[in-house]
Amino acid sequence: MFSGPFLSTAPFLAFLIVLLILVKILGSPRFKGWLGETMVIEAGLKKLDPASYRHYHDLYLPRPDARGSTQIDHVVVSPFGIFVIETKNYKGWIFGSEKQLQWTQQIYRSKHRFRNPLHQNHLHVEALMGFLGLPETSFRPVVFFIGGAEFKTPMPPNVLDRGLLPWIKRHTATLLDPASLRRIHSSLDELDLTTDRKAASRDHLKAIQARIG
Repeated sequence: MFSGPFLSTAPFLAFLIVLLILVKILGSPRFKGWLGETMVIEAGLKKLDPASYRHYHDLYLPRPDARGSTQIDHVVVSPFGIFVIETKNYKGWIFGSEKQLQWTQQIYRSKHRFRNPLHQNHLHVEALMGFLGLPETSFRPVVFFIGGAEFKTPMPPNVLDRGLLPWIKRHTATLLDPASLRRIHSSLDELDLTTDRKAASRDHLKAIQARIG
């Protein structure tokens, strides 16, 4: 049996191990992405009038180029269009433009490049176009940064760091009739209910690794 100083030290060591595990998990990109998506749902999309807006989250669809799948953070279906929302939980300074392949996040002297989220979201729109059989004019893509990011270059009007709900509600022109909405809801309801998210996420990550070599 252990005795003496070990007994007083063991709980502290266990606490340190748990703390280190938590720090690793909380600092991981996947956790930050999940947290950002959850914040968008809880703080924003749930406040939309359910009579006009229905939202879906964490959807997986085949890529248009058949190179794996694409994961869509949020889709909001309404008579005023289908809002496709790409969420970025970033802090620091953000530099980018509509045409650049990569944008830059800067925190003090540290810089990190990431894929242009407008291009990423366009892929989501294309996947939904194929799945729902709708033209691109039915969609309203938007990129939403949370986490305290500050834009240091001019951004297109559909790249936001605040005001997601007002941006959605500003779109009042009717794009989809009731029959189209019923068909869209039926397709997305089935996709939402039948997707094995754990398996879909695993396959999605494998395909990403294969594409980047």
